[in-house]
Amino acid sequence: MGRLDYLKQYSSESTVRSYESALKAFFEMVHGERENLEVLADRYFVEGRDYEADVQNFMVRLKGLAPKSVKLKLSAVRVFLIENEVDLPQRFWRRLRSRVKGSRALTIDKVPGNAELRSIISHLPEHGRALFLTLASSGMRIGEALQLKIGDLELDQESVKVNIRGEYTKSGNPRMAFVSREAKEAIEEWMKVRDEYLEAAAGKSHLYDKSAEDSRLFPFLGTTARIVWNSALQKAGHGKRDSSTNRRMIHPDVLRKFFRTKMGSVIPVDVVEALMGHEGYLNEVYRRYSIEDLAKFYKQGEHALLIFTEATEVTKLRQEIEEKNRQLQTLVNGLTTENLEMKNRLNQLKIEFEEHKKTVQELKDALQKLIS
Repeated sequence: MGRLDYLKQYSSESTVRSYESALKAFFEMVHGERENLEVLADRYFVEGRDYEADVQNFMVRLKGLAPKSVKLKLSAVRVFLIENEVDLPQRFWRRLRSRVKGSRALTIDKVPGNAELRSIISHLPEHGRALFLTLASSGMRIGEALQLKIGDLELDQESVKVNIRGEYTKSGNPRMAFVSREAKEAIEEWMKVRDEYLEAAAGKSHLYDKSAEDSRLFPFLGTTARIVWNSALQKAGHGKRDSSTNRRMIHPDVLRKFFRTKMGSVIPVDVVEALMGHEGYLNEVYRRYSIEDLAKFYKQGEHALLIFTEATEVTKLRQEIEEKNRQLQTLVNGLTTENLEMKNRLNQLKIEFEEHKKTVQELKDALQKLIS
């Protein structure tokens, strides 16, 4: 049994990649190497290491990273040791955790506006354009989007539904999301060249076995997506980095914040949070609203997410529609009033007709008597 076989129990590919990345950093500190994890893991346990000292030194190496990243990497090393029957004392881990100060990310993110996103997305190729418009208009995580199968989308619907399966999410719970009409158009354009892209990628692959048969909507890795994003970022002139962490301030993860900010100003916040997959809201929102209700909410706020349609144009169109609706309602009210008047007149004519009919009958009776 391999030292890293326990990683197979994790259903989330992003979790496995994060743990592998942490272990590579750990082994690079210990062995001065980071490739071929299985070999390095076996080697680690035959050298008679001081496990506590290694973990403490690793902690020092992590200085400067965001608190969340430090905790994740320490957790990956701890699980690795426990799975290989090295269970360090609880007080040791508590002492380490107490040295991790804060919980927020160190990088100051910048949530782009519609104009900035339009500039960035304009420099993306088809697959990048489809992916990042999907992220910006749905609020889903990039790890979730990269696992989507083509059949998970209902592109024939007015409001495109996205079935995010439980195996794609951090919590293991499924949910429904939606994408904008702009994202739908980008996905449809991407689908026209997707097979060609897959064949080209498989033909160029020398380092790993890339198959041309891939049922995912976006058949590429997160690293590929981020490379494409960063390239577009530079071309659009928005590649500014945080001075303390050197991380780009506009990165793919801020697209969730874009969705939260834009949608939260238009529709109920609990619905927005549920669409994003925040567990504290999902059960309650799904108990109160049907999928059709959520689709209506999304349609109501979709205009705020549009990147290539100016907000002023959307507002103008909405005002025109509202004015047309008012005119139509006035017409309907007028016709209703006129209809009531006609009904009243008809009833009056019926009464008069019955009276005339009665008079005629009386005259006929009187005439009959005279003839007799």
